[in-house]
Amino acid sequence: MIKLLLLFAFTVLMACSNNDGGQTTDEPDGTNSLSGETEYGLTSQTLVHDGVIREFLLYVPASYDGTVEVPLILNFHGNGLSSEVHMNMADMRETAESENFIAVYPQGVPLDGSAHWNSLAGAEGNKSETDDIGFVSALLNLLGSNYAIDTSRVYASGYSNGGDFSFMLACYLSESITAIAPVSSLMADVNLLPCNPSHPTTVLIFNGTADYIRPYAGINGYLQAVDDATAFWVQHNNISTPADVSSIQNNGLSIERSSYTAGDGDTVVELFKVIDGGHVWFDFDIDGANSTRYIWDTLSQYDREGLRD
Repeated sequence: MIKLLLLFAFTVLMACSNNDGGQTTDEPDGTNSLSGETEYGLTSQTLVHDGVIREFLLYVPASYDGTVEVPLILNFHGNGLSSEVHMNMADMRETAESENFIAVYPQGVPLDGSAHWNSLAGAEGNKSETDDIGFVSALLNLLGSNYAIDTSRVYASGYSNGGDFSFMLACYLSESITAIAPVSSLMADVNLLPCNPSHPTTVLIFNGTADYIRPYAGINGYLQAVDDATAFWVQHNNISTPADVSSIQNNGLSIERSSYTAGDGDTVVELFKVIDGGHVWFDFDIDGANSTRYIWDTLSQYDREGLRD
């Protein structure tokens, strides 16, 4: 019965419909709303991809002047949410100003009435036909042609279905994605969708043990258990030393932190196991920084060769 309920929850979240519900257009792919002039602060932009108008929130800090290539982070909302709601949960704008990077909050298109990310693209039984990987690739190309982007330092994070999608990007768009930080999310079962990244990848994983939407034990046949996903990235990065396990007590939460270090390119894999934690974008301090800030501080240390000098 429990398995059936979990599979039902998974089905609802993945919105099994053949029509993605996106707004179609007669404009050719690549048509976009960027003006060609640098627009600072937060703007709402569009890009036509696969015949669908795709939306994204773009934050360009005032510190950006176009003379130096800057890193970029993509942050994806959960199923049924919006880019704006997610940005207010996982707000990186202040950090973008102080650290001079561009933050992007893309908007998923509706599937059965809920904005989603196609995090099981190509898997048997997946009913979404949305080309989200192609959209992200087109989005990065668009931003790279309009802004001075350090293409070796493009990161992805996300919540719930959006974090599931960040795992997929690390697997299937690794030539563009440097490192990831999924929150309250699960990785697709590698027996369903094999994952072969092209480079060592730093991964930060945040999950609660009482999350019934993305169960810590995974969903059999679809989404991996958190510990199995962690083990996959540890193996991928050729990390041979045991985890350094410590405890964090903060903001009313008890967190078990497992840090796997010294991977190829000095990559790391960190698991933050929130005891009795639910299905949320977590907010607690790590090494003196808020968890959202910690995501940036850690991922930004890496390019696709590994730890930066």
